[in-house]
Parts: sequence; structure tokens; C-alpha cells
Amino acid sequence: MYSPSFETQHDMLANVPIGIAITDDEGLVLWYNKTLASWTGADTDTRQYLGQPEATLLHCDNPDDRPTSPTNPGPYRLASGRLLMRCPVTLTDACQAISYLDVSEEEELRKERNYLVHQLEAHNTVEPLSGLLNQQAITHSLEPLVTRSRRYQNPLSVITMEVTNLAQLKQDWGQVPADKLVVVISHLLRDQLRWADLIGRIDSGQFVLVLPETHQKAAITLSKKIGGMLHDLQIQVNENSTQRAEACFGVSTWGKGDDAKLLLARSAEAVAIAASSGSAYSVKAVDLPASNSAIMFGYGS
Repeated sequence: MYSPSFETQHDMLANVPIGIAITDDEGLVLWYNKTLASWTGADTDTRQYLGQPEATLLHCDNPDDRPTSPTNPGPYRLASGRLLMRCPVTLTDACQAISYLDVSEEEELRKERNYLVHQLEAHNTVEPLSGLLNQQAITHSLEPLVTRSRRYQNPLSVITMEVTNLAQLKQDWGQVPADKLVVVISHLLRDQLRWADLIGRIDSGQFVLVLPETHQKAAITLSKKIGGMLHDLQIQVNENSTQRAEACFGVSTWGKGDDAKLLLARSAEAVAIAASSGSAYSVKAVDLPASNSAIMFGYGS
């Protein structure tokens, strides 16, 4: 088997496309190859960094980026902007052979990927589990309806529905039954609303219904109807047990001066009041401004 000479091995290490440095047991530089020298701007002729700490050789732009711990792999950003990952190996004489990999391109790709993901999320309108509109889409779609109501004085109502036992269901029975309940409720809401209505899921157990051409009284009636249907709705959590949904509703109706965010905020406030003041097996009205109503449906399983 061919065994390269010491000179050949040394030449190979000096020219491989990764940076290599050798430090003694005190972390002082004993040798570094041409690749690392070119990355750091070191003078390969004078070898001015021999006997200096490794951090001096790298002279990172930010002192916090300098390698201070052998267990920290990096990445380290050099003054040139190049990013290096550090991989030390302890030799038999307590010296370290440290290899550096240039990950600048990978970092740029990661940034580009994150940017594209952000852009995709900004344009995504669907909440994945339920298939309903997400919060961004609900807010965006509500704005022209508010503008229409402002111009023509058309009625417009928003219902926020909170499934108050979803977190407990997840804790007691796991993620699968909780997700199943969300999907079943999503189908129920689609079946009960008109084609012009908007349905969204904006939080784990919170749903929003946007009802154009709908007065407060009709929105409250719909809330009660859906609450009754949830009472009859049961999901199988295991072979022997079923669970019902417990939900409360907050209703807000458009009034002069309202915008989309305010309408949604008042509806969310109403459902929070309903949840905190309702009792099991009751339907309870809560005192709120004239354009708001909160109704609590508390159904036991």
C-alpha cells in the first residue's frame, strides 16, 4: 500500500480546502495551513501568529465571536464576514488539531430559506389543522366588510367561540383526541354558516365567525344554536370513553367608529368575560356596551 512521505502529507494538509490549526496544551498556535491563513488574512511567510492564542489568529470582528471554549463549535464570524465552524481534536501530546469549515454559503441559504418561509407564512390564509382561515386572513377579510358597513350602515357581527375544555382534554387524553375535536367542530361550523360568512381558527381552542348582514340578536341566536349542537356532540377518546365540548361565546356588533381590529378585540373581550362569569348548565348574559354581548354555554360531559 502506498504511504505518502511526510513532505507530501504536510503539503496536503497545507492546501486542503478546510482551515487547519494546531495549538499546544495552552491554546497557543503552533501551525496553521494556507487555507486558514487566506481566510483570516494571515501572512503565510512570516507566520506572525505562531505562539499567539487561537483567538488572535482568527481576529473575529466581534470579540464575542472569538473561540474561547473548546466545546463551542461556533459558528464564528471573521472580520471578513466569513463564518467558520470549529472542530477540535485532542492529540496524544495534549496539543489540539483544529479544523475549520467555511459555512458562509450554508448560512446564506439558511437566511434565504427563513425569508421564504416568512414570506409564505405572510401569504398563507389557512390554519393547517382545521382548514379554516387563520387570524391574518380573518383580519384581512373583515376589513372590507367593516368599510362596507361604515359606508352603507349595513349590520355586521363577529362571534368569538372559545372551546374552554380543549386544553384539559389534551392533558387528560392526549393530542389526538384534542385535534379530533377541533376538526369535528370545524366541520360543524361550516355546516351551520352561510356561504358569505367567514370562519377562522385563531388560537388553539378559539374560533371566530364573521357574519355580514347580521344584527346582534341574530348573532346571539346563532351562538345559542351552535352551543346546543356542541352539547350533543361527542367524540370518542378511547374504547370506553367519550367527551363533549364546553364552549362560551362572545358577540360584538359593528358600531360607528369600529375598525376590524377593534371589532375582533371586543368580541375576544366578550368571550373572556363569558368564560370567567358563566356557570355549568346555564346561559348567562353579561353586561357589556350596547354593541357587545357575551353568552356562556357551560355543558358538563
